[in-house]
Amino acid sequence: MIKKITLLSSLVLLIGIQILNAQDYTTKAAFGQEELAIREVRRNAITANIGWNGLTGIGVTYHNYVATQMSAELGVGVAATGIKFGGRFSYLFSKKNFSPFVSAGFMYGLGSGNSEYDYEYNGSYKFSYTVGASPFAQIAIGIEQMSNNGFLFSANLGYAILLTESNYEITKGNPSNDELRAMDIALSSGFVLEFSIGYAISNKK
Repeated sequence: MIKKITLLSSLVLLIGIQILNAQDYTTKAAFGQEELAIREVRRNAITANIGWNGLTGIGVTYHNYVATQMSAELGVGVAATGIKFGGRFSYLFSKKNFSPFVSAGFMYGLGSGNSEYDYEYNGSYKFSYTVGASPFAQIAIGIEQMSNNGFLFSANLGYAILLTESNYEITKGNPSNDELRAMDIALSSGFVLEFSIGYAISNKK
């Protein structure tokens, strides 16, 4: 799995570099200054996100471009691990509208509390479980496009690492090894695939 993620990450980066080499800087007509980096003009953004082991699960993220090629992101959403919070830093390889990036961050799912979930297969009850607090570290590589009018799109893939030994507990029933493996895939460490779309706000007066 990790080899496949590494291969896909390398492919994304190579495609991104090819696109990057083919584009120009933000134009004078747009901002009144030659070669003005888009993320100097639009330093704050809000995106809606969806993905697997992403920063928020299904949720929203605030982006602040603390430097021309660096962003800090904070998000909240809902995932299999309950209400989920996340934060990360990303480094963009270019000042241009389109850029590949690498990122590293931390995610925390609050779990299900005292609520039990039932695992069913083909309509048959198998077992019940609870989800506990779920801290993750995340590393990823991706691509980001910020247009001159503020439209923002990004996609990334990578790996999320559960920072505890286990984040769920079987409360009733006797799951098989295959069912436990499915639980691990759904709730524990695994690959990251995430898409974001939103709007970056201009700080021009």
